[in-house]
Amino acid sequence: MSPNDIIRVAVTVAVAQAGCDLLSTKLVFSKEPYTRAVSALKRAGVKRDKAKSGEAPVAGKSAASIKAADKYAKKVQRAEDDYGEAAAEVAKRHTPPSFFTSLLFIILFRVLSAEYSGKVVAVLPFTPFGLLQRLSLRGLDAKAVGDFTGRGVSSAGQACAFMFVYILCTMSVKFYVNKLLGTKPPKGAEKGMMTVLEAPKSQRMLKSIGADFDINE
Repeated sequence: MSPNDIIRVAVTVAVAQAGCDLLSTKLVFSKEPYTRAVSALKRAGVKRDKAKSGEAPVAGKSAASIKAADKYAKKVQRAEDDYGEAAAEVAKRHTPPSFFTSLLFIILFRVLSAEYSGKVVAVLPFTPFGLLQRLSLRGLDAKAVGDFTGRGVSSAGQACAFMFVYILCTMSVKFYVNKLLGTKPPKGAEKGMMTVLEAPKSQRMLKSIGADFDINE
């Protein structure tokens, strides 16, 4: 058990996330296809807002008023569809980097977990209860806990295994590194694959294979 173990895990997580973010920016987000997709989304958003800002004609009993109301509704729907497709195109560009980052962290977890298997990595300043204690002690064997309590620590429950430290690092270090170096999807494409599935083309494809349901419900 050493402070260096905690620092090493935290630095490894930070370097891995920074590498993923920088590579994603270089290989995807700084390229013309992505910037063009973002520009198309912005234009579609302006077009949609302009279409919705107009005063909707009231559908009366006359054929002319009904036709005008129907024309307005179709115009708004086309603008919404164009915006949905543009948002889906941007979201698609974020999917591969997210997938490979997740895959890398799964591999990283397996490698570090094997290295720190059964070892006490840190000491908690308190004795956790219930589920939190089961999580903090997960992966520790009886010998490691016995050696730990033999060092004058008041409670074996203060022992902390690698998994708990790793989870804390991914919730803090990984999050802030990504916030600093990562490229977030623009407004409208922030829901990832849900944005892709909600696009009109995806909805039509789902309906064609019998999956006739509304993602928004």
